[in-house]
Amino acid sequence: MKIEIWSDIACPYCYIGKRKLEKALEQFPHSKSVELVWHSYELDPDLPKKATGQSIYSYFAKRFNITENEARASQAEVAKLAKEVGLDYDFDKLVVANTADALRLVKLAAESGLATDAEEVLFDAYFVKRMDISDPKVLTRLGVQIGLKEADISAMLNGNSYVIDIKADMSYSEDGLNLEYIPFYVFNNKQIVQGSIPSEEYLNVLNEAYAEWQATGISSERGDIITGQSCSIDGVCS
Repeated sequence: MKIEIWSDIACPYCYIGKRKLEKALEQFPHSKSVELVWHSYELDPDLPKKATGQSIYSYFAKRFNITENEARASQAEVAKLAKEVGLDYDFDKLVVANTADALRLVKLAAESGLATDAEEVLFDAYFVKRMDISDPKVLTRLGVQIGLKEADISAMLNGNSYVIDIKADMSYSEDGLNLEYIPFYVFNNKQIVQGSIPSEEYLNVLNEAYAEWQATGISSERGDIITGQSCSIDGVCS
């Protein structure tokens, strides 16, 4: 059974949601029959390709017309939520960076069945280890770390591979699924979760979707939408 996930590396709730879904899968007896399919949703394509050195607080203040203190307070709340699932977000030293090439690295990794591994090392690099995930050297090192070939990563970074795929992910999610927030999950082509929800709620959706998948296969209809903590498609995370 497939769980399709739309996310961006720069979405704090996408990493938190990943941890909560993983906890649900640990309790799910049929987890080996579940496939995670990662799709891309780039929150801010207009960010410069090279990191500018601005703080996350300054970036949010300018982009959303709030004060830096308001941005700092908001991110402190997100950091508390991350801490609850064992993640140590470091917003003070986070490198605000364009995520286009990081998302392309996930696409490359998917061809080797390593998309989930790529998501994990990229989330960790961005939110916890304060790395510049727009830096080709960083992306190459992370890709090699999960088992990709350096030559393949270099060819991808120096070309336009997967750019069209990322645009297609975003177009389909907006036009076909009415996506407004990420993380965005579709369980067995039916049940939709928009945002990060408690692990027990992920488990409930898993059980429902899997039972239907076993009984009738891939669903041909959409179910209700369950909402949680998320980032809107214009980049507001609340």
